[in-house]
Amino acid sequence: PCSHLLDHQQVNIIIMQVSVENTGGLERKLTVQVPGDEINDKVNSKLRELSKQVRIKGFRPGRVPMSVVKQRYGKQARQEIISDAVQASIQQAIMDEKLRPAAMPRLDSPPQDMDNGDVSFEVTIEVYPEIDTIDVAALNIARPEAEVTDADVDEMLKTLREQRRTWNEVERGAEEGDQVILDFAAEGEEGRVPEEDYTRLSIIIGDSGFEDMDKLVTGLEAGAEKKKKLAFPEGFREAAIAGKKAKAEIKVVKVSEPELPEVDEEFIQGFGVEDGDIDSLKVEIRGNLERELKQATTTLLKNRLVDELVKSVPDLEVPQAVVREEAAGMAAQILSSQGQEPDQELVAKLAGNFMDQAEKRVRAGLMMGELAQQNSIRVDGARVREAIDTVASTYEEPAEVVQLYYGNQRLLQQVESSVLEEQVVDWVLENAKVTPKDMSFQDVIQESTQAS
Repeated sequence: PCSHLLDHQQVNIIIMQVSVENTGGLERKLTVQVPGDEINDKVNSKLRELSKQVRIKGFRPGRVPMSVVKQRYGKQARQEIISDAVQASIQQAIMDEKLRPAAMPRLDSPPQDMDNGDVSFEVTIEVYPEIDTIDVAALNIARPEAEVTDADVDEMLKTLREQRRTWNEVERGAEEGDQVILDFAAEGEEGRVPEEDYTRLSIIIGDSGFEDMDKLVTGLEAGAEKKKKLAFPEGFREAAIAGKKAKAEIKVVKVSEPELPEVDEEFIQGFGVEDGDIDSLKVEIRGNLERELKQATTTLLKNRLVDELVKSVPDLEVPQAVVREEAAGMAAQILSSQGQEPDQELVAKLAGNFMDQAEKRVRAGLMMGELAQQNSIRVDGARVREAIDTVASTYEEPAEVVQLYYGNQRLLQQVESSVLEEQVVDWVLENAKVTPKDMSFQDVIQESTQAS
């Protein structure tokens, strides 16, 4: 009943002895001995505090004998003091040995009492790699040179019309560009998806990212049924068959063809252009495309820089704990984007598909961070504000969005990280060998998307 009185406190322990063993790769095993006298002093001090606070039948408050307190709470007090001592000792050992942990230290076994009264334990720590000074002058980077043309603006106008298209049901076989609504099920190695009945699926032929399904439904009318083994894309919404082959069964529910809206005053005003003039809309479109091109160019440059950096240190090891965490984050993001709850079991199952991509991301982050560290590049607050203002300008209430970013530490850190990467890219472009490369707007966007 008085266990709450044994508050966990930071324990200042003098480490008697610590040895570090390189167990291979980036793992380090620390063997730590904590002085028994220090632990006993802390335990006795804790018990003396308890003797003044606990209430035990037969004794007046504050008058409970130490022998009784020790008998009742001694074991628990020692366990908690040792637990706190282990945590404090690990942190002190990390500082003394100048280690850079990449993940939480792992206690290999419970602390052991030694014959001389000391406490010994072993802990495994995965650390970040040591990276030698990066010779930026030796890097050769192709810098894309592109501009937004009238044709790009017209193409985006066409895209905007397609985004606001309506669908008219037709009684014919499905063609490219048609919307097909179908009931779907698949039988894979892990069983049927879904287990019972069917899942309703809507695809646009030629724009679904699911080539096998596009081919299967092409030519089919409403009411048609088909069974065929398909290669499901990596990002398919059902994790059990994503990136795998499975026997699919489909029933076409409805086929519809698109109807594009006219570019009239009503259409133009729908995009916030109050005067309803086509030229005003095109000015707005061009501004958006130029911002998109700037961001895509930065992404592309960053990717090319990372490729050059990785080539310069081909044998760089990366912490696997960080890779696993990154892969899990990618899996959770995919599931969330598909409207699924990213529960721990499902994320763990899907994360294996992203390990290679995650390792590349982690390697890129390490190299970019090291460049910033080695060359004393710090986050520019003015550029952070500019980046937030750019995002906020796309909303109806920009001031509220700015306040949201500065009031949310996670969102602010994301922007700061992105800005720092841009600063690193800018610095490299000033100090590396840069070769201009003419590209079209569409090529920059496409290559940037693939790089992302």
